[in-house]
Amino acid sequence: MNKALFGILILGCFFGQTINAQTQNEPLAIQRILYFYRLKGQLADKVWPGFGLPQYDVTLAYFTHNNTYIIDPSGLVGNKKTIISTYRKGKITIEKTERLDTISFHMATAYEEQDSSSLWYHNPVMLCSDYETTRKYVQDVPNLQTWTTMVMHEYFHGFQFRHRAFISFANDSVTISITKLQSYYDRYSWFKESVDKENQLLLDCLNSSDLIKIKQLFNQYNTQRNWRLKHFYELQKFDLSTQEEFLEKMEGSARYMEYQLYLTFKNLATDKQLSHIDTAYKPLALKTFALKDKPWMYESNSIRYFYSTGFNMLRLLDNLHVIYKKHFFDDNDLTPYKLLNQKIGNAGR
Repeated sequence: MNKALFGILILGCFFGQTINAQTQNEPLAIQRILYFYRLKGQLADKVWPGFGLPQYDVTLAYFTHNNTYIIDPSGLVGNKKTIISTYRKGKITIEKTERLDTISFHMATAYEEQDSSSLWYHNPVMLCSDYETTRKYVQDVPNLQTWTTMVMHEYFHGFQFRHRAFISFANDSVTISITKLQSYYDRYSWFKESVDKENQLLLDCLNSSDLIKIKQLFNQYNTQRNWRLKHFYELQKFDLSTQEEFLEKMEGSARYMEYQLYLTFKNLATDKQLSHIDTAYKPLALKTFALKDKPWMYESNSIRYFYSTGFNMLRLLDNLHVIYKKHFFDDNDLTPYKLLNQKIGNAGR
């Protein structure tokens, strides 16, 4: 599933009509947004401490063919846009505007620290296209529930960027693009072979319940990873270690939340509001979800390798009953790799 990030033109600020919307009169876009927030409530602090706290709420911009619907807890976007109408449902306020741009597809979180005119200047904004648009650009999105897992992944990036320490980590660590980092895996056979071996060792750790065996496997993983990074430095004179740890933390945790939503669907009751009006919503979708049926989530040779290695390390931390989530984005020394080393690496003995 490829995700793109684009710029947005800035328009003026006006006031619009306010509607206390009744369920039967709400456009499908409103219903789908409310559904996503009901799902977010299912995860919230049950899965990740702080995810449900209002200070970590993220601005969400939902694009249809003609309009953009914005949930804007900061008020920063609404102050720069013409609001056509406002829908209120409980604690959620959704503002309808003209489309923010003419870009065909969005599924990304934007954040800007330099351009003060940007809608996401010091304010993470999750940009998502509606279901109908998304399935034109992304394969294997057969139902609305699968679409929400993608939105959850990107929304969690916004949650990450609500933590100042994490922003500092990004500024200090990201020296090459994600595409450039992945290109080393795609271009150099020795790099790919090493990463694939490393990831398989992580999967072997996940498949074992013997702590001694897990420690042995993880130390093999450490040896292989250290060799690859050392060899890369010898060839390129560039240290990838911090960059990898940051991206494993950022993308691994976002995939982890995506995965947790997949699991939630297995026991979630049918959403009666949506089932009557939305043909993209399938009541039985994902009820039989099994991770083995989504190898792109955990295999290193699908999408980008550090998504999978980070995700697998976080799952291993869970298996080892490591408590790490509460301050994960407030402490830049808490990376999946460092946490595992503390627990089962040679240094952790």
